[in-house]
Amino acid sequence: MDHRRLAGFVTWVVAIAIVVLGVPAAGAQSTGKANSLFAPVQLTPGEPQITKDVAIGGGLKIDIYAPAAAQSRGFFSARKKVPVLLYVHGGGWIKGSRDKVYNLPKFALERDWLLVSVQYRPVPRTDIDGQVKDVVRSINWVRNHIARYGGDAKRIAIMGHSAGAHLVAMIGAKKLGGAIRGVIANDVQAYDMVAYGGMRGSLPRVYAAAFGSDPADWIRWSPVTYVRTSRGHPPFMILYSGSNYDRRKVLANGFARELRRKGSHVTLFDGRRYRHGSIASRIGTSAEVTNAVEQFLRRVYR
Repeated sequence: MDHRRLAGFVTWVVAIAIVVLGVPAAGAQSTGKANSLFAPVQLTPGEPQITKDVAIGGGLKIDIYAPAAAQSRGFFSARKKVPVLLYVHGGGWIKGSRDKVYNLPKFALERDWLLVSVQYRPVPRTDIDGQVKDVVRSINWVRNHIARYGGDAKRIAIMGHSAGAHLVAMIGAKKLGGAIRGVIANDVQAYDMVAYGGMRGSLPRVYAAAFGSDPADWIRWSPVTYVRTSRGHPPFMILYSGSNYDRRKVLANGFARELRRKGSHVTLFDGRRYRHGSIASRIGTSAEVTNAVEQFLRRVYR
């Protein structure tokens, strides 16, 4: 084959790779948007890859933050698979956005972990059962497709803050979403809604909007309900802040006690020095909470 034919053949192969594999042309940015179920995957060696608005079905989208370690080192080189941290935002079940990830992208990328921030429908567009299903849809999508971004489908941990903490606790307690390496529930009081309502005397507006006034719904939407009747839950990390500290401490420790009674490994973090917002926003900047979360994740990712 002469040089002109060889050059033409190479050009043809590269063109096919760009179309089929989503390999970008030279100079492509490491941050892009993806609007289809099978989004083009950008491979920029040595740089993190941020892919936003990845559609996963059901009208839901996710954002993917992949570290440089997950990028291909060449056309024929094997891509390293890195652990995955799937994050569920807060917002009192009635609002919130997957954009509110605080310092988690930097926290994850610096440790060569892949972060996925997910979306769920707010109340009253759906109820808590629907929100749990939305998060499980994201987990299942990640397990089936995250290898294309360099993630290890066998090493997925889930983390949520506030309402998101309740949803990941529900998923862990009900053992949904397949094999989860670990669950991080960061600062929520909804582990046992009957106990919470009894301690307060009544539900505040946000909780009432999500959980309603029927005690039967309080029971079925309480993670502790499912822990009390089964075993084999994934390891949990439960963090609680200094906002309404005494009540948060009692509810978090009560849930941890039920998990341990069923043989689950639980790590508790007493965050009395933090407020409800800062116990999430300081992950990555405060040595205390950062180290605690990192140690838990390194243990479950082994």
